[in-house]
Amino acid sequence: MTSPTSPATPPAADAAALALQAELPAAIADGQLRVHYQQIVAAGTHRVVGVEALVRWQHPEHGLLGPGAFVPRAEGTPTMVALTTWVLQRAAAQCAAWRAAGHDIGVSVNLSAALVQHPDLLDTVRAVLAEHRLEPGVLTLEVTETALLADPCGAAAVLAALRAAGARVSLDDFGTGYTSLTMLRQLEVDELKIDRTFVAAAAQAPVDAAIVRALVDLAHRLSMEVVAEGVEDARTAERVRALGADVLQGYHFARPVPAEDVFTTAGGGPVDFPGARVSGPVPAPRPADESERVELAHRVLGTTAASQGLLRRTTALAAGLLGAEFASFNVVTGEHVHLLAPHGHDFTRVRRDGTPCAWAVLQRDVLEVDVTDDHRTAGGEIAASGVRHYVGVPVLDALGRVLGVLCVYDRGPLTVDDARREQLRLLAGVLADHLEGVDAAGQLDRVQAILQATAEVDRADGEAGVADVLARAVHDLTRPDFTVLVGRPAGDERWQVVDHLGDAPRAVQGAVYAEDGRSAVARAIATRRPVWVPDARTSSVVDGDLAQRWGAAAVLTVPVVAADGTRYVLSQCWRRPQPDLSAVLRDAATAAACFAAHALTARSLSAAAGSAPAALPGPRSA
Repeated sequence: MTSPTSPATPPAADAAALALQAELPAAIADGQLRVHYQQIVAAGTHRVVGVEALVRWQHPEHGLLGPGAFVPRAEGTPTMVALTTWVLQRAAAQCAAWRAAGHDIGVSVNLSAALVQHPDLLDTVRAVLAEHRLEPGVLTLEVTETALLADPCGAAAVLAALRAAGARVSLDDFGTGYTSLTMLRQLEVDELKIDRTFVAAAAQAPVDAAIVRALVDLAHRLSMEVVAEGVEDARTAERVRALGADVLQGYHFARPVPAEDVFTTAGGGPVDFPGARVSGPVPAPRPADESERVELAHRVLGTTAASQGLLRRTTALAAGLLGAEFASFNVVTGEHVHLLAPHGHDFTRVRRDGTPCAWAVLQRDVLEVDVTDDHRTAGGEIAASGVRHYVGVPVLDALGRVLGVLCVYDRGPLTVDDARREQLRLLAGVLADHLEGVDAAGQLDRVQAILQATAEVDRADGEAGVADVLARAVHDLTRPDFTVLVGRPAGDERWQVVDHLGDAPRAVQGAVYAEDGRSAVARAIATRRPVWVPDARTSSVVDGDLAQRWGAAAVLTVPVVAADGTRYVLSQCWRRPQPDLSAVLRDAATAAACFAAHALTARSLSAAAGSAPAALPGPRSA
């Protein structure tokens, strides 16, 4: 009997749904399904960090169907397993292609409840990761609370095995199901996605904002990353960012689009507008919000007079990073680009069209351009001045609006690798904080020190020397009570403390970590990602007994991942919780580890060519 509060589905609609269900297996086999992708962005910078794969059905009669038209009926049937497996394969292949093209992003795929319980799931995921050579942490598998309820203990074991295989695990639509706090603590989960119903209401309703803040705090204390989904406008984006969300997703940033469109729209990563070569530069398009952007640019120009000292230090650092002749912080108005704090030249203003900055403001990540050979800039004033290679990093405020562009350029080619891109983003983050009223001078001092220290990495004596330079530089950057360097000494496969800095307790010396154990170090090794635990007392990641013996109340753990895998793990420990440690400083520590990893990879390649690297020392004695 139909409930009076739940009207029956109209017979015609029910018949249509049943017809689609019957057609779905053949549609999968016939190639009628499509995968669209929705961008996921970092809350602080709005840089694209991943995409979620969402299935569509290009039906021969009904056109493009969203998942609501056919997925609910497929749940609980064998077709759902085939459907999810197909999406997983396609998404992994596409992510591998993007990464090969230089897009450093991950991909998220929804797992159906049926597939979570399927005996072949683990082998399927392992095979997909191996086939497409996806590194640990690139693929995220999203499961809903409902999918865990049938067999919580069995599901927990499955999630742990998936993480061990190299996938991240995300708990989707959190807040709408019945997950108990005890169950949440027992799950091996990397990410918590707050349901859109709470996110959408957070900007208007104090009660919903309080719920979001509580969920964020809970997740962070369990060392989970927090995704706010369903962000539909700038006000909501700012509100959930202020409440502590790490990553944002929703129509405010991007709608789901085919793979070929993900990185070809404003706000969608690197922008490229191919076309025939013309005699002059191609005018940059003016987006729909151009008037608001220009108004903000003029406000930035009006506030930078007192910032010249910090701006000049930042542009000089940026130029030094790439060994470039020129650098500046550029603000793009309606018709001009204003070059502030120029390093190496005295240009102060050029026409907008023909400059790389006119295109850099259309995206949210690093733009690299060969100025003389790119149809967007050839024939412009920058190219006419003799500049050949340009690298620009948009400086974004908390709402994702472009405040300006940190630019580095030279008359010759520039070498830009992942480590240097990350360091440029750090400097852009310092500028963003400063322009938004944060006292960034102290941050810049510390970032400058670690950037200078990375130059010593190339001169370090052997692998052990690289590790020592890194450990000391990061220790000086974050200023913990003590730092431990974890590695595997020559002839010993165990991960153990090989060095330490600061006021470390005796228990630290020679401590051994199990790769499958419960610790921030073990998680960093498994995921190849940093682990931030602001309060170890409430974290499911940190071993409580170990933290108590060491006197560690907060831990930042950063892996050094070279081409052949994790070489070291650097763990900074504080004796008091650290809820307010700057994200810029945490990112700087990660960037330094990335730089050291590149140096270790280069040394390994050199060793393979004939010169043996120095061996890792054994644990330091008491």
